[in-house]
Amino acid sequence: MSRLLRFRWWIALGMAVLLFVLAVPQFSGTAPLPEDPARERECPTAMGLAHPPGAAVVAPEDRQWMYLCYAHRRFGDLPDEELLARGGALCDSGTTDEELTRLLELRCPGLYERNQRAYLAERDAAEAEEKRRLAVARARCPRRAPLARPVRQSRAAMWVRTGGIQAWEEGYAGLDHSGAFLAKGRGTVHLTWGGDEEGPVCVTGEAYRTRPPEAKGWQRSGEMRFHSPTGVLEFFGDGGDLLGDVTAAGAGSYRIRAYVRGSGHAPGLARAEAVREVLIVVFPASRR
Repeated sequence: MSRLLRFRWWIALGMAVLLFVLAVPQFSGTAPLPEDPARERECPTAMGLAHPPGAAVVAPEDRQWMYLCYAHRRFGDLPDEELLARGGALCDSGTTDEELTRLLELRCPGLYERNQRAYLAERDAAEAEEKRRLAVARARCPRRAPLARPVRQSRAAMWVRTGGIQAWEEGYAGLDHSGAFLAKGRGTVHLTWGGDEEGPVCVTGEAYRTRPPEAKGWQRSGEMRFHSPTGVLEFFGDGGDLLGDVTAAGAGSYRIRAYVRGSGHAPGLARAEAVREVLIVVFPASRR
């Protein structure tokens, strides 16, 4: 074999060896660890969201990743395996910490669904009890004689959670935070007697064209001038019936009187079925 042929042969052999080496996968003594799932994507914490989202808005397959995003804030800068273990140990803790509950609902399979079922059952039971007590109140609401001869008298049983009732004319809305017994805004009226005990209230409304006499025997009362921009004023509570219109002369200025008393006149009622009474009297304001 000539020198030129031997040289070409060695070049070809070297290229073959090089190609073989490049084609064989490279191995090391330790396999690389998978990426931290909480760092594969940008966590909401990096976008300024300080609290974990509700599990309802997170796909089930993303809940563990979202848990790890926020678990570092709750438990410290620990390895993901330890964060998962800490959360798992608390799955059946029954914690009342709202933020921890939201975090665990992301970590613990089925916890969000169980909590939702318990919440809905409690809500349905509360609504059923509210309807029962409202029906008791509606049956017991007194049919009292009017102060004079009203244009109309209306009655309603209302469920009240906020210690008062209000009226918002169509096209107007607003909340009163003054705590005054009687307060007003444009197209709105607020009657607030306070207290944190929710329950049924019997409300009577009387609409007059002239000033009626004062009512007697009520625990609290108040009166104010009010301009009705629509001429239709209907009071409502937090649940229950809407009281019919208490104005009698269309849009314009009125005087509103409100009276409130408790359930002392009905000692036979259990506390849970106590009925508060409200009387609302409305008549046109004097033109002078």
